[in-house]
Amino acid sequence: MPFLFFEIGVLICFLYAVKDTYSLNAIIGPIVTLWGFSSAMAKFYHYERSLNYTKQLQRFIFSFVLFFIVAYLSKRIFLEASTPPLILFGAFFLVVLVTKAVAISFLFLCRRKLKIFQKNILVYDSKTGKQFVQDVKDLKRTGYNIVVVNKQLFEEKNATKLTETIQKNKISSIYVPFETAFKKSGAHILNFGWEKENDLYLVANYNSVAAGNKAQFFGLTQTIKYRVSPLDIKFKNALKRTFDLVFSVTVILMFMSWVVPLLALLICLDSKGPVFFIQKRPGRDGKIFPCIKFRSMTVNNNTEKVALRNDARTTSVGKYIRKTSMDELPQFFNVFFGHMSVVGPRPNLTSQNDHYIQIFDEYSKRMYAKPGITGLAQISGARGGIENDIEMKHRVKYDIFYIRNWTFALDIKIIIRTVLNVIKGEDKAY
Repeated sequence: MPFLFFEIGVLICFLYAVKDTYSLNAIIGPIVTLWGFSSAMAKFYHYERSLNYTKQLQRFIFSFVLFFIVAYLSKRIFLEASTPPLILFGAFFLVVLVTKAVAISFLFLCRRKLKIFQKNILVYDSKTGKQFVQDVKDLKRTGYNIVVVNKQLFEEKNATKLTETIQKNKISSIYVPFETAFKKSGAHILNFGWEKENDLYLVANYNSVAAGNKAQFFGLTQTIKYRVSPLDIKFKNALKRTFDLVFSVTVILMFMSWVVPLLALLICLDSKGPVFFIQKRPGRDGKIFPCIKFRSMTVNNNTEKVALRNDARTTSVGKYIRKTSMDELPQFFNVFFGHMSVVGPRPNLTSQNDHYIQIFDEYSKRMYAKPGITGLAQISGARGGIENDIEMKHRVKYDIFYIRNWTFALDIKIIIRTVLNVIKGEDKAY
């Protein structure tokens, strides 16, 4: 993106040089918008380690064709400029072309000669792995420092040693043969995909069927990033975050603006204490955040104790707002500030996390996504207090399924089901 602003800056200088301030004022906004859109569509400013001049030229041509088509259809760039359109277009074309060529050449030089902008990668020693290592070395411009480890280190019994090797060598990415990762004996390797610190890539040879244009090619070897969740894709993650912002702001302005004062009055009249109950809970990646709720219990020191049916701590107003889930409404502020999502795994108590993460290997996976106000487990009957380990294991299955199979439509379905459940009431809402 810095290159985009540099290129626009050069174009501005050109228009000043020819004293065409009218064109400058009239078209600079549309040019920035259209070029930003077309270059984003073509991934023009996206730099993979496997990127070569040919692929970058393809993106360059695609970006400009798209830019020209949209600009021509809008007519504005051409009709409002004093300088002939072809001169403007040609000037911008040359600026971008030269800037990109210099930038990529400088980046390759830094990786190859100056040994900066480099990454350490771990490669599983195999026939496919050896070919991948050779292809990477032949390219030279990738900036990869390769650490090859034997097959035994990837065995499940050596998981601790492998983790130590990764930390010692400051590994950023792990490369494992496609066929090895999907064997029954190598299934545990895919768990590295859940670790945010390291990217997991599956390596396939030239005659394997990969993920089409989603694969990165190093010579004849192709690598595919193993995605744990659809939310690993930036566009889908941005879509979910945008929806969270729009939905939370709508609820806060249209609903909570009058509900909060009313409930605050009832809570204060019912029992002594603050209106809101703020509790530290683990969120995405285990990071602690202040989870906000309406206070539904008397002030007590047992805040880490799970609420049970007919809990003596629950106030009269508290029973009603817990039954209707209105005690969760302030969590829309958590959604707005990015601590939570509208839909996701429910944030458990810190004490629960500490306990269950030692019992279930899968438990930590539920923290891959932001916690939600509602979730798939909640609409599937798994809500309320956790009374035994089996119930928690049941919820974790729903949470992991949601993370692995997220879609925008699934979020909408969960929200609708949540509203319907609140209206008809639920037995485990206490």
